[in-house]
Amino acid sequence: MRFGIIILAFSAISTSTSNAFVTPITRATRLISASTALNDVTTDESAEAIETESKDTTVTEVPLPDVADHVAPAISKHISPDRIEKATKPRPYPLFLAEKTASVFDFSPASAKEKPRVKAKERLVVLGTGWGAAAFLKDIDTDKYDVTVISPRNHFVFTPMLAGASVGTVEYRSITRPIREINKKARYLEAAATDIDPKTNTISCISIVCEGNSCETGEFEVNYDRLLFAVGAQTTTFGTPGVEEYCNYLKQVGDAQLIKNAIVNCFEQAGLPDISDEKKEKELTFAIVGAGPT
Repeated sequence: MRFGIIILAFSAISTSTSNAFVTPITRATRLISASTALNDVTTDESAEAIETESKDTTVTEVPLPDVADHVAPAISKHISPDRIEKATKPRPYPLFLAEKTASVFDFSPASAKEKPRVKAKERLVVLGTGWGAAAFLKDIDTDKYDVTVISPRNHFVFTPMLAGASVGTVEYRSITRPIREINKKARYLEAAATDIDPKTNTISCISIVCEGNSCETGEFEVNYDRLLFAVGAQTTTFGTPGVEEYCNYLKQVGDAQLIKNAIVNCFEQAGLPDISDEKKEKELTFAIVGAGPT
């Protein structure tokens, strides 16, 4: 049984090899006819009878026009006649495989493909690092805008807690957050804006550069397409006499540090042994101007 199957398979291969330049449909038809002949072999026949029958076996081909007559009208509705003719024309089987491979894989060089153009980002400049600027930087889409922050202060301050920081209730670092952490894709410039030219979309800035104990000022300009002005406002005195000359403001971390150091100095002065009661009372008396959150 095994010997007869080997001979028939060899016969089918020999027949198909002799006609290598055939269409894929004709080749598939011949393979189906060979497999049908193998199914007709019975186990009761001898090896010699199987060999004789395999030699006399003829391969019949199903004519292509009969199949095309039924299939072509339906296919022609969706596929152009040129593509049908190209797919069914006689050609060597290796060429057929090469054409199918080329249709699946793209062998064109990468340099020949057009690269998508990347739209330039709009230059967005933010002046200030207060509440408004921090909230804006937290939600701005840096994929659409090239963000630059300009401010003399490189951190955001939670101002309601400055009063607690000035008396030692909280640490300074617990009420501040670096601007670079709020938006890591934004560029920060430690400088102060001195002038804005809306005609040329240019901002004039001044920075302080220190090396050792010596400091120098430097000037530069920054161009912008969009500008966010969020520098805040100055503390108002409401016209109270003597406030600007003798009072400490509480708006920055540096202000809280000055107040804390002044309070500590007052307590230390009041604790000296040679101080009078009148001077001690003066050192321990504090006046607060204003009734805001700080």
